[in-house]
Amino acid sequence: MRRGVTWSDGAPFTSNDVVWTYRAMLASDTGFPYRGQYSYIKTVVAEGPYRVAFELSQTNALFVLEALNSAILPAHVLAKIPLKQQRQTNFGERPVGTGPYALERWRHDEQATFARNPRFWGGAAAIPRIAFRIVLDDQARIDAMLNGEADVDDGIGASSYQTIKERNATLRLLHVRDLYATFFYVNLRRPGLGDLVVRRAMMYGWDRAQTVKGLLRGDADLALGITPPALRRWYDPRVRRYPYDPARARKLLDTAGYRLGSDGVRHKGGVRLAYALSFPGNGQASSSLEIATEFQADMQTVGIAITLQQIDYATFLTETNDERYDIAVSGWGGAPDPDELTLLASDQFPPAGNNIMHYRNPRMDRDVHLGLASIDPAKRKAYYDDMQRLVADDVPVLYLEFPYSRAAISPRVQFDFEHALPDQYLFLNVSRWKLVR
Repeated sequence: MRRGVTWSDGAPFTSNDVVWTYRAMLASDTGFPYRGQYSYIKTVVAEGPYRVAFELSQTNALFVLEALNSAILPAHVLAKIPLKQQRQTNFGERPVGTGPYALERWRHDEQATFARNPRFWGGAAAIPRIAFRIVLDDQARIDAMLNGEADVDDGIGASSYQTIKERNATLRLLHVRDLYATFFYVNLRRPGLGDLVVRRAMMYGWDRAQTVKGLLRGDADLALGITPPALRRWYDPRVRRYPYDPARARKLLDTAGYRLGSDGVRHKGGVRLAYALSFPGNGQASSSLEIATEFQADMQTVGIAITLQQIDYATFLTETNDERYDIAVSGWGGAPDPDELTLLASDQFPPAGNNIMHYRNPRMDRDVHLGLASIDPAKRKAYYDDMQRLVADDVPVLYLEFPYSRAAISPRVQFDFEHALPDQYLFLNVSRWKLVR
């Protein structure tokens, strides 16, 4: 470990912090949703204040890239709290870190201000203070960028991006393929949704191409699964396709015995194809609401009833993590690797992992486990190509699009724009950013 590093509150950063963090992540009492992803780590032991030894139960291709880049937590702050209470602490509101900035002030739902951390091991950040404003209204965000009130907007929607591009020639614009996939979780334990015929019918009956072309202004790639094309080395488009074909959807359901009732909803025995579609949001103009509304209309034409359920984000997370949902608008990704273990493996049902669909396929288990256990790129690719075929065949989620990451940056913000990366990676070297007045 690097010597001389301190936490932002002045406490020394030592091997004790590393050991405690990994033990907390791996303890079942903590309820860490990615615990299963690190189950191959057998022991983490301190060998003095600046050296840590990891013992692994097997080879893991992501150990260096992912496990050793996990966020380490301050043991001197959190170790005194029982593991079962870790997810209910106020640490998120009063964080202590080792980075170039420390939280100075947080006005909930308004602004979080970070001040330069004088104890940062990498030297003083060039910009003394950065304020993140919470602006939910798209037009207000556009106005703030155009009139110079804001310097960076890193979460621009397709429509807002086009507006900014047309109205201002001085802002630098980032537009790159993202590492995410937008899809709907499907609770396979719900009657009907566990039937592959129903899920395939939903895919054929959903005009996803029109959603991408219309609502998303064509500024996205139609999804062929959940592995994004941004991962060029791993992406394999040779999978089952689901072109918009409502007649085929209806025929599939007819053949499977789902008859259309007098209310326009299909049923089979005691199973009625009527479900709630949950999505986060507090307003009436969110993109999720628009996508959900189009999905609802498309499903109605094939005899599947969808009720829209817009809820606040905290409730949405709780209900999906607790599997108290039918279908839910969400997404997945962010990592520069094709690993999907925690989402697709059958040993990753909550609370061990994020397989909230309760999807199970032995071949998928083989692919995602052996894909991580091998460090040979050719062998890994074979497993992940098969994983992509299975996702398209089994439809454990209803996938929609591969988005683009869009950002607008004021010319007074100086940084290595040529090598800028999407999402959180945009701020990778924020300590070296400069402001030109």
